[in-house]
Amino acid sequence: MFNAIKNVIERIKSVMFPTKDIEKYLNIEIAVSSTMSNSIELWEKILGGEAPWINKKEGVFSLNIANAVCKELTDTSTNELVSSISGNDFIDKQYQYLIKDINDWLQWGLGEGGIALKPYISNNQIIVDYIRADMFFPVEFNNRKEITAAVFLEQISKGKFIYSRLEYQKYENGLHTFDNYAFVRKADNHEVNFNQYSDLGNQIDLHSVSEWMDLEPHYEIGNVDRPLFAYFKAPGINTVDFTSPLGTPCYENAIDLIKEAEKQYSRYLWEYQGGELAIDASADLFDIERGTNKPVLPNGKDRLYRTYDYDTSSNVGNGGSNKFIDVFAPTLRDESYARGFNNILKRIEFNCGLSYGDLSDPQAIEKTAEEIKSSKQRKYNTVTAIQNELDNVFEHIAYIMNIYAVGLGKANSMNISLNNDWGDSVLVDSEKQRNIDLQEVNIGLMPEWKYKMKWQGLTEQQAKAEVAESSSNGLEYDDEE
Repeated sequence: MFNAIKNVIERIKSVMFPTKDIEKYLNIEIAVSSTMSNSIELWEKILGGEAPWINKKEGVFSLNIANAVCKELTDTSTNELVSSISGNDFIDKQYQYLIKDINDWLQWGLGEGGIALKPYISNNQIIVDYIRADMFFPVEFNNRKEITAAVFLEQISKGKFIYSRLEYQKYENGLHTFDNYAFVRKADNHEVNFNQYSDLGNQIDLHSVSEWMDLEPHYEIGNVDRPLFAYFKAPGINTVDFTSPLGTPCYENAIDLIKEAEKQYSRYLWEYQGGELAIDASADLFDIERGTNKPVLPNGKDRLYRTYDYDTSSNVGNGGSNKFIDVFAPTLRDESYARGFNNILKRIEFNCGLSYGDLSDPQAIEKTAEEIKSSKQRKYNTVTAIQNELDNVFEHIAYIMNIYAVGLGKANSMNISLNNDWGDSVLVDSEKQRNIDLQEVNIGLMPEWKYKMKWQGLTEQQAKAEVAESSSNGLEYDDEE
């Protein structure tokens, strides 16, 4: 995928990663390659509907397919989630805000390859900041590619000035250190997205900014066994940069297909626009408006009529027609374009680990029972991988909150338990769910025709017709159907 859009990426100037300033002021080396930083900018453009191939003048608009993929996987992964911490009511109360916000931060994490979660203490409460990919800079990571040191960027706009704060956190040998640095620069008049600028400006006193007056320039927390920040990494290998600890979006393997889908849809729309019914008529057939000498067309029919001058001496109009009136009504090829568009959507579903019908038209998909099974199993595997990663993140956040609760005097020990229940809706293995449905048919809890619709791909009419022909009270399932 990346090679196919390499030329586009090389033309993108990476202005959103102030890595040189960070490295200079903190005397560190950021573990984000130019390839990764350019890719993160590309992903943000895709999610924002500004992918390089979008060209509104040529009728190529964003369909927000990448966002749809992220939302579908987010909703499916968390739809029935019940997560809590037992052993300390204060910690659980703080933790529930994280769960309440999960649909937002998880969608960003899947859309940009990952997201950092940074708990901190404010007014005796434990708050979690969600740091997106363009404001998070890994510095060090271990052999398992677990990030152990990172820089977090926060920016505030006040009048004509932009204030930036770099928070450098590092874990090493049971000690976690925090360092805060503040900077200011004057905003450019044309600047809109101030967080996408590489110049931090001049260093200033941290406490000169009212929002950061309560922060310490440097402090340490000891006797911890992991970093005091967490990172959700979207499942899958990083094919953009094999050495990076960062993840890639859930739609990374389908970017070229998304590009083709959005272009194909523009062709589909143009088929309707270019094939609109029109009547080419000689201007002599209409009244002429005084002052403009233009034909007066029937009220509200401007789009329908196209006028031209007709040469009576040669019996030919300026369009080459020898008729006073000529109807333009070409045969539309919309079905072919729609079918092609739907086939691309199916391929996107496959590459993103979705089920057929999540994006594509489920009524236009001919599926055997085996195809239904493999499609659902594919999505089951994708969602399970996301939930496994979330399990690790939740456990990590619970640990950090416990550490901070002890510091606040809200906990006396580290004896808390995390409880996650993901439910069994879409996530139940398709084979297991099919057996459950079969049992419900046999005991009368599910109509047989509904079973046939769900697992054999029949329409309601077809399923009811088959049931009517059957004299069996139960249902024997044939794997080959």
